[in-house]
Amino acid sequence: MASRSASSGAIPALDHLILLVNDPRTASSQIDSALERAICTFSALGFQVVRGGLHADGITSNALIVFPDGVYIELVQFEAAPGLSSGEKRADFEARRKRHWWYNSRPGWIDWCLQDGISDGMIQSINDNAHRLRQTAHEEEQRESQDGMRIVAPRLRYLPPQEGGRVTMTGEELRWKVSFPAPPEGSVGNPRSAVPFWCADLTARQLRVPLTRSVHENRSPGIAEITLLYARDTVAAYLDVSLALNQPIDAATLPISSELQLVPNQIPHRLLAAPAPAPKPDTTLAKGEGHPHHQAQMPQRFIRVIVKVAEDPQDFAWIERHGEGLYEVAIYVAADKLPATAPPDGIGKFIPNIPYLTFG
Repeated sequence: MASRSASSGAIPALDHLILLVNDPRTASSQIDSALERAICTFSALGFQVVRGGLHADGITSNALIVFPDGVYIELVQFEAAPGLSSGEKRADFEARRKRHWWYNSRPGWIDWCLQDGISDGMIQSINDNAHRLRQTAHEEEQRESQDGMRIVAPRLRYLPPQEGGRVTMTGEELRWKVSFPAPPEGSVGNPRSAVPFWCADLTARQLRVPLTRSVHENRSPGIAEITLLYARDTVAAYLDVSLALNQPIDAATLPISSELQLVPNQIPHRLLAAPAPAPKPDTTLAKGEGHPHHQAQMPQRFIRVIVKVAEDPQDFAWIERHGEGLYEVAIYVAADKLPATAPPDGIGKFIPNIPYLTFG
């Protein structure tokens, strides 16, 4: 049975966004660290970057950009070779890398993660809702089959959680459970990044997300919005995203064309919560000094989720290379700290072309 928080329409919290900084297919030939280059790039833009460590499988390592509201960006690198102390043969390591769920990803935004979902019953509630809506759609399609009417049904289903972890640079072991969307099979399932996955901490979250390192020289309070890009079955994609964010919507209320696709620029946005109320910025913390709990708290922050339908060659080229899903991330930055090429509204939109990052 879903918990009260899941059944009451609570908006889930965005846990983190994942930015891949090297190509898994060519990681073995990597000479310089792509992760170090990314750290330098973001540091030059005024972000405080925290080196994370090696994931438990030894295949990837990371660094974090933590924001005061508890959301973070995870910079992920595929390792060039097994660790010296692992004793693993290089051929075995490379075979394992090819089986990694992100192996077919290309550098850029590759995934997005929501917080918990297990202890609060959110994932079970979402799976139940999706299953019920699929059944209803199937029954309606059978009734309307003689008229040739096509019924759009959600495809979303989350798999049972699996354990993961990593060791921090200070030697602390972190553990968590992640729940990924089921891969496409028949009428059910989604590609990675098309919908979010979930992460529930088994060790204290503050060990994974060090809020003491969350204040930046550019005074960024966090993520303003994320944009998701889709080209095929856009109505079903929107239904799936809305379900994943615990904000189900009736397809009949959406702007839908005669081809059963969403009408661009008329699509309602969705919302995500930030994990914790954001403290007021304090520049004394920019180098990790002090503690954000000593600061006055700001109201709960929400992050807009924009759904975009591919329209121009650039959009389709992006999808061809990266797949549908997470496309663009807008980050609040103090206007006087923006690069000269950035817009004047204090929101920098990162569309990465690793190893260089540009404001859009």
